[in-house]
Amino acid sequence: MAYPAYNQAVNVPTDADTTGKWKALYAGTAGTVKVDTFGGDSGVTFTVVAGGTLPVKVTKVYNTGTTVTNGNLIGLN
Repeated sequence: MAYPAYNQAVNVPTDADTTGKWKALYAGTAGTVKVDTFGGDSGVTFTVVAGGTLPVKVTKVYNTGTTVTNGNLIGLN
């Protein structure tokens, strides 16, 4: 990230357009996160560890294909 995060949102909305909103995602539990990236890649699945940060700007987080449990995925912007 070029600049540190200045805001957060618990329970990142899934299957919704979040264009330009999240610079990174924080996972409170281990699992997978399926996203569309700001660069145009669609349906990319990442494996994350508990307490890990995924430094990818996303336009969508999928409900189906994301196994990080609800309430443990935090959007950072």
